[in-house]
Amino acid sequence: MKKIANYIQVGKYKSGGIFGVGSKQQIIENYLKWKNLVKVSSLLKLPTHEKEITETIKSNLPEICDNEIKEIISFLDENHALMDFNEYNQNDRYSRNYLFYRYAGAIPSLVQDRIKKSTVTIIGCGGIGNHISYLLSTSGVGKITLIDDDTIELSNLTRQVLFSQNDIGRKKTEVLERELNKRNSETNIETINMFISSINDLYKIPRSDLFIVSADHPFELINWINEFCVKERQAYINIGYINDISVIGPFYIPNKTSCIKCQNIMPEYHPKDDILEHIENVNKDFKAATFPSVNGVAASYAFGDIMKYLGSFGNILSTNKRIGIHSLSIKIEEQSIHKNDKCDVCSQKQKL
Repeated sequence: MKKIANYIQVGKYKSGGIFGVGSKQQIIENYLKWKNLVKVSSLLKLPTHEKEITETIKSNLPEICDNEIKEIISFLDENHALMDFNEYNQNDRYSRNYLFYRYAGAIPSLVQDRIKKSTVTIIGCGGIGNHISYLLSTSGVGKITLIDDDTIELSNLTRQVLFSQNDIGRKKTEVLERELNKRNSETNIETINMFISSINDLYKIPRSDLFIVSADHPFELINWINEFCVKERQAYINIGYINDISVIGPFYIPNKTSCIKCQNIMPEYHPKDDILEHIENVNKDFKAATFPSVNGVAASYAFGDIMKYLGSFGNILSTNKRIGIHSLSIKIEEQSIHKNDKCDVCSQKQKL
């Protein structure tokens, strides 16, 4: 049985009206068409057998002609305005997520089942690692492996929201595991206290559906991870920040998308020329001018792509690009990373 979805809202607007809210909102200028659509939607607030929808409308709203009924039903289908009557249970832990999955055009129960069976590895348990692990565990991801070797410091507490003053001096992985278990005991949390000092260390990490890279040291880390993931056919997403800019991507999917080395987008921190000594001197005590909102935006935006990947729905927005969301201005920029058939890392020639 079908009914009008809970996320549908209508309202009179100018000479006509609106149907729906959000990115799928439709503005209907013809008042009579909008009025009839609202009447049908009101009628279908009650669960109705799918095969009986047309007859139910005819018998209850005889003033609407057959052709218009067909148009309205088609409109409701195309705009994901109908849902199974038992799809939304406000007492279910994931009920609001279910509505989002349906709004995105997916079957909520299938998406949630895939997410429940999924495994992720979070490399770096700082500000972004805190946010993203919280979002994933409370959304029902089956298993999360946390990787970090840092201990909690006082200056971490502005951004690393699951840590408290009483946790200062303790391992980040240990405290994060404790806090995630409080929020969803159904998610299996594993920890590995390890600093990644070479590409060889990555072979000590268990494979998962997705590596989430939120660590930024050493500088070579993302290149090691990229090389490892291409070779081992391991999906990953890079999440970070460049001072005031939240950075998401690229999202690497083996044999489908570009890798971070397909285009020359990263600075070279160890060039073989006479400026090297001065570069190293300038960079030696670098600390990013980060801020709580910058961490939160990066993690939240990336979370959407991660859930689409794990749940197999929608379009992943950060493939073949890096996305930068500025916090000191209203600006979003994209840095394209086109797949390069001659890439030193991921080209077919390199794989042979």
